Amino acid sequence: MEKATVAVIHRDQVPGTPGNYDEASIRVVYQMLKQAIDAVGGLRSVIKDGDKVVVRANACWAAKPDSGIASDPRVVEALMRLIRAETKPRELVVADRSSIGADTTEAFEVSGVGAAALRGGADRVLALEKDQRVAVQVPDAKVLLKPVDLARTMLDADVLIYLPKMKTHKLTSVSLTMKMNQGSLDWHDAIRNHGADMHPKMVDMLKVMRPHLSIIDGLWAMQGQGPGSPFPEDLIKDFNVLIASRDPVAADTVGAAIMGFEPKHDVPMLRSAEMEGLGVASLDQIEVVGTPIDQVRRPFRRGNINPIGLDPKIDVYMGRTCDGCLHFTRTGIDVYLANPKLMENVDKVTFIIGKNAVVPTHLENNPPHSYVFVVGDCAEEHRARGIFLPGCASTSMHRTFFPGKTSEEVVENYRRVQPKFKPVGKGVS
Repeated sequence: MEKATVAVIHRDQVPGTPGNYDEASIRVVYQMLKQAIDAVGGLRSVIKDGDKVVVRANACWAAKPDSGIASDPRVVEALMRLIRAETKPRELVVADRSSIGADTTEAFEVSGVGAAALRGGADRVLALEKDQRVAVQVPDAKVLLKPVDLARTMLDADVLIYLPKMKTHKLTSVSLTMKMNQGSLDWHDAIRNHGADMHPKMVDMLKVMRPHLSIIDGLWAMQGQGPGSPFPEDLIKDFNVLIASRDPVAADTVGAAIMGFEPKHDVPMLRSAEMEGLGVASLDQIEVVGTPIDQVRRPFRRGNINPIGLDPKIDVYMGRTCDGCLHFTRTGIDVYLANPKLMENVDKVTFIIGKNAVVPTHLENNPPHSYVFVVGDCAEEHRARGIFLPGCASTSMHRTFFPGKTSEEVVENYRRVQPKFKPVGKGVS
């Protein structure tokens, strides 16, 4: 196996914050980016004159820059400047498709990513859910056996650069380069295979959507209940690391190791990608240049999707359930655990999740004092017991803001925020 090269660049201090920075901060980040990219061959080894370049930033949803949820605007702006200074692309586009049901245009605006991209020299910022979709069949797929609908702008790009945020993920352990391809899909394809099969799904996606350059933004990193933790202690504001590689699997392997994971043991998508010849996931086959892993390694807190035993107000009855419903449910619950005042007027919240769940004879769904949520298609046999939130996986409490609302209002909001699906494989303009 040929060794892959991964650059790790660290600074003790980086001026400013994602939401408040000046030219001094941009100069530091610019030099960090240049050092990292030069160490793996330089931008000219990736971008030729006249190329169409698409940079996938991490827009997530409408979260403020200093939340640490989206790509750091300092990195976005500095990267645009570096590309403009060293190459002559025909077009430079910054694109993403936000978290399921979110508005990417709003996310670009609120996170500061869109403005930073344009200031730095991007020609345009693109919300991928508005792009034309093309049905693509994944070769030798493990889970994506049906065609996936991919954005034409990305398929037409001469060069793809992925700029993931360094974050943990409750479902996939880490959210780095490979996980960004969840945002390459339309919402229908994003939700299917949104459980334990997320790992082979991301390996499948790497076969049809592979970045030419990966740059992991770890200036402000996120541990714990990522990829969008509401807990302030999960945001690491002094990590100050950038990682670059031409091999996305190797970039993620080094990123995971720096976060305190054993990459091939803890992250199935990495070992599977190496097994299928898509990149290098063995640390002894990776040449790390710049800052040694051990110098910046930190044991990140792991994410957890289990909703049991979180709060006296929360009861959970589980049958045979999958990681998808648990992930989305826990994501929603975390909002209230981090902000208890949001639920101070609610006495009890009950969740029924999974097939063949055994539940008490009497459960009280009496909004706004008490709520019973029946989560996912597998729990449909109990739909008469409370508020049924369908789906596979059900996005359940993810953006279902329920305190003070009637059952009817909760259901209407749930339907409103769900993506409008279309038949698989049919391109749209």
